[in-house]
Amino acid sequence: MSSQPNPIDVEALLAQALHPVDPPEHLADDLEERLHRISVLAADQIDSWEAGAFHDPRTWVKPAAALAVGTAAAGAAAVLGVRHRRGRQQNLGAGPFVFARKAIDTIGNEVTRRLGS
Repeated sequence: MSSQPNPIDVEALLAQALHPVDPPEHLADDLEERLHRISVLAADQIDSWEAGAFHDPRTWVKPAAALAVGTAAAGAAAVLGVRHRRGRQQNLGAGPFVFARKAIDTIGNEVTRRLGS
Protein backbone atom coordinates (compact mmCIF):
# COMPACT_ATOMS: atom_id res chain seq x y z
CA MET A 1 0.00 0.00 0.00
CA SER A 2 1.55 3.16 -1.17
CA SER A 3 0.64 6.41 0.45
CA GLN A 4 0.59 9.63 -1.49
CA PRO A 5 2.85 12.37 -0.06
CA ASN A 6 1.15 15.51 1.13
CA PRO A 7 1.29 18.21 -1.51
CA ILE A 8 3.41 21.21 -0.58
CA ASP A 9 1.57 24.50 -0.60
CA VAL A 10 4.13 26.54 -2.52
CA GLU A 11 1.95 29.64 -2.56
CA ALA A 12 1.66 29.67 1.24
CA LEU A 13 5.40 29.13 1.62
CA LEU A 14 6.17 32.02 -0.74
CA ALA A 15 3.70 34.29 1.01
CA GLN A 16 5.34 33.50 4.33
CA ALA A 17 8.88 33.95 2.98
CA LEU A 18 8.16 37.16 1.08
CA HIS A 19 6.22 38.90 3.84
CA PRO A 20 7.14 42.62 3.76
CA VAL A 21 9.36 43.89 6.53
CA ASP A 22 9.41 47.51 7.63
CA PRO A 23 12.91 49.01 7.79
CA PRO A 24 14.19 50.31 11.13
CA GLU A 25 13.31 53.92 11.97
CA HIS A 26 16.95 55.03 12.03
CA LEU A 27 17.81 53.57 8.61
CA ALA A 28 16.95 56.72 6.62
CA ASP A 29 18.84 58.93 9.07
CA ASP A 30 21.92 56.68 8.97
CA LEU A 31 21.90 56.53 5.18
CA GLU A 32 21.45 60.30 4.89
CA GLU A 33 24.37 60.85 7.29
CA ARG A 34 26.64 58.49 5.32
CA LEU A 35 25.75 60.16 2.03
CA HIS A 36 26.48 63.55 3.59
CA ARG A 37 29.89 62.32 4.79
CA ILE A 38 30.68 61.01 1.31
CA SER A 39 29.83 64.37 -0.25
CA VAL A 40 32.01 66.18 2.33
CA LEU A 41 34.93 63.81 1.65
CA ALA A 42 34.51 64.35 -2.09
CA ALA A 43 34.52 68.13 -1.58
CA ASP A 44 37.70 67.83 0.49
CA GLN A 45 39.30 65.79 -2.29
CA ILE A 46 38.40 68.46 -4.85
CA ASP A 47 39.68 71.23 -2.54
CA SER A 48 43.03 69.46 -2.16
CA TRP A 49 43.57 69.37 -5.91
CA GLU A 50 46.35 71.75 -6.83
CA ALA A 51 45.63 74.39 -9.43
CA GLY A 52 49.02 73.75 -11.05
CA ALA A 53 47.95 70.19 -11.85
CA PHE A 54 45.24 71.53 -14.13
CA HIS A 55 47.60 71.48 -17.10
CA ASP A 56 48.18 67.71 -16.92
CA PRO A 57 45.06 65.72 -17.94
CA ARG A 58 46.40 62.60 -16.22
CA THR A 59 45.71 64.26 -12.86
CA TRP A 60 42.06 64.95 -13.66
CA VAL A 61 40.82 61.44 -12.81
CA LYS A 62 40.64 61.75 -9.03
CA PRO A 63 38.98 65.18 -8.96
CA ALA A 64 36.54 64.17 -11.71
CA ALA A 65 35.63 61.00 -9.82
CA ALA A 66 35.29 62.96 -6.58
CA LEU A 67 33.02 65.47 -8.33
CA ALA A 68 30.81 62.72 -9.76
CA VAL A 69 30.60 60.77 -6.49
CA GLY A 70 30.07 63.90 -4.41
CA THR A 71 27.34 65.19 -6.67
CA ALA A 72 25.55 61.84 -6.68
CA ALA A 73 25.84 61.49 -2.89
CA ALA A 74 24.63 65.05 -2.24
CA GLY A 75 21.70 64.60 -4.60
CA ALA A 76 20.76 61.25 -3.07
CA ALA A 77 21.02 62.69 0.45
CA ALA A 78 18.82 65.61 -0.57
CA VAL A 79 16.19 63.34 -2.10
CA LEU A 80 16.30 60.99 0.88
CA GLY A 81 16.00 63.88 3.31
CA VAL A 82 13.02 65.33 1.48
CA ARG A 83 11.26 61.98 1.31
CA HIS A 84 12.00 61.27 4.96
CA ARG A 85 10.72 64.64 6.16
CA ARG A 86 7.56 64.44 4.05
CA GLY A 87 6.80 60.91 5.17
CA ARG A 88 6.67 59.68 1.58
CA GLN A 89 3.44 61.51 0.91
CA GLN A 90 2.72 62.22 -2.70
CA ASN A 91 -0.04 64.24 -4.22
CA LEU A 92 -1.56 61.56 -6.39
CA GLY A 93 -4.19 63.94 -7.78
CA ALA A 94 -1.60 66.20 -9.44
CA GLY A 95 -0.27 65.48 -12.89
CA PRO A 96 3.29 64.33 -13.52
CA PHE A 97 4.44 67.80 -14.59
CA VAL A 98 3.17 69.41 -11.38
CA PHE A 99 4.78 66.67 -9.31
CA ALA A 100 8.09 67.00 -11.19
CA ARG A 101 8.11 70.79 -10.79
CA LYS A 102 7.43 70.53 -7.05
CA ALA A 103 10.08 67.83 -6.66
CA ILE A 104 12.71 69.90 -8.47
CA ASP A 105 11.85 72.96 -6.38
CA THR A 106 12.04 70.97 -3.16
CA ILE A 107 15.34 69.32 -4.10
CA GLY A 108 16.79 72.70 -5.12
CA ASN A 109 15.79 74.17 -1.77
CA GLU A 110 17.29 71.19 0.05
CA VAL A 111 20.60 71.44 -1.84
CA THR A 112 20.72 75.19 -1.15
CA ARG A 113 20.05 74.55 2.54
CA ARG A 114 22.83 71.95 2.71
CA LEU A 115 25.36 74.11 0.91
CA GLY A 116 24.59 77.01 3.24
CA SER A 117 25.46 74.98 6.36
